Amino acid sequence: MLLIVSAGLLVSVLMAALVSPTGGRPRLPNSYAWLSGLAWWLAWFAAVCLISQRPYFAATLVVVLHAVLIAVNYSKFTALREPFILQDFEYFSDAIRHPRLYIPFFGIVKTLVLIIAAAIAIGLFLWLEKPLSSSGMSAWQLPAGALFVSLIASAGAWLIRPRLTLDPLRDMQTTGLISLLHSHLAEYWLARRKVFADPVAEWPSLESNGAMPHLVMVQSESFFDPRPSYPFVEPSVLANWDECSAVAAAAGRLSVPAWGANTVRTEAAVLTGLSRDALGIFQYNPYRRLAKKPVSSLASHLRAQGYKTVCVHPYLGHFYQRDRVLASLGFDEFIDISAFDESDRCGQYTGDLAVSDKVKALLASTREPLFVFVITMENHGPLHLEQPEPGLASRVYTEIPSGPVDDLTVYLGHLQHADAMVSRLTEALQSTERGGSLCWYGDHVPIMPEVYSHFGEPEATTPWLVWTSANMPQTGASSGVEGPSCAAEQLAKCWLQIVKECRWV
Repeated sequence: MLLIVSAGLLVSVLMAALVSPTGGRPRLPNSYAWLSGLAWWLAWFAAVCLISQRPYFAATLVVVLHAVLIAVNYSKFTALREPFILQDFEYFSDAIRHPRLYIPFFGIVKTLVLIIAAAIAIGLFLWLEKPLSSSGMSAWQLPAGALFVSLIASAGAWLIRPRLTLDPLRDMQTTGLISLLHSHLAEYWLARRKVFADPVAEWPSLESNGAMPHLVMVQSESFFDPRPSYPFVEPSVLANWDECSAVAAAAGRLSVPAWGANTVRTEAAVLTGLSRDALGIFQYNPYRRLAKKPVSSLASHLRAQGYKTVCVHPYLGHFYQRDRVLASLGFDEFIDISAFDESDRCGQYTGDLAVSDKVKALLASTREPLFVFVITMENHGPLHLEQPEPGLASRVYTEIPSGPVDDLTVYLGHLQHADAMVSRLTEALQSTERGGSLCWYGDHVPIMPEVYSHFGEPEATTPWLVWTSANMPQTGASSGVEGPSCAAEQLAKCWLQIVKECRWV
């Protein structure tokens, strides 16, 4: 039995040593990596062996799971420039419930092959390998021994654990793939009673000067300006954005805590004012923590001043636990995908123009001050599941470039709808008796690895602007390409300050 465990451990160690989790040159593991890797491997072996009662099967399955983890890490790192981390285990269940959002990035064919191969291998092992009881061993003796050694190794790793920077890439280069998971687990345990500060308490109040305009904030999915990075993009794809930026109260670049995905990181930062440093280990999926321990937010801040607070998100309400979290953050109403129908779709998801119509209807149907937080979906990937419509390329490029541009072409088609949404919302706010203000920003750049590999990566920042229907001198407005930089956690405070200083008639 020791030979079985030793062989499985050796194979896993060789995989970890020969394959760099971040695509660089592999390095030999340090003492912490050895101990934490041993602890994780034996813990999984003990669990599988106890359930299956087949040690050969248990050792093989743990090795295969390690290989799958390496492959998933590679896919994630290629798409998002971030390695696999502990909170990503939550997404395995999401991948089953929402396969379109995850499986295509790993590979549909690859996923099907792995599922079929796993089913065959499990069936063969359970059929060919006899259980421990048939060899005279007790059902728990081997698993208990493996778990005991795992606990000792885990304790040793705890004593010599390195100090994390909470930059996943830097930390993984220090610890390795499996060891980073071990480190994050320790960090979660240490931070389980962490209490967040309340930056919202310092945000401006609008009721102090009697101005209570309608407020609309749009978190536009994968919104960025591709023209500086790709000069062959037709400038008119963001014509409305340019026009709005030219008269905006403020506009510039937004520093966001996400690349390609993990929308909830930017969303939580904007709504709560909590930075990555403030969130600590909870920065990777803040809503998982905020679902249990709510904090003040832009919505609760405005609701306390008399605003009705509504969130519009044309997707399933339970995704990211928004149906729970948004209510605890102070939203009176959450309008999800159930308020839209098939005719509202544009591509894979509900279109931006349908969402803007929903916001216009909300503004027209109320007399009380209204705050609407919009989370769009139209430009969500995987973009490679769509084909560009005929003639689109000639409309979105000054000259169609040679190279892998299909994903970019599809993206630009949807970007034109986001651009039209800007115009529709400003017109709607302008036409209300109260007047209003629009704050617009992108949550992150889109996932287009082939485009980036061929034409180069854009900046990690996204554009933002604040437009108001009130009279106010421009304060740093720009084309959206250059201008004031702002961290995501500071955006709401900046917006409220601008609205407060406006001369509302």
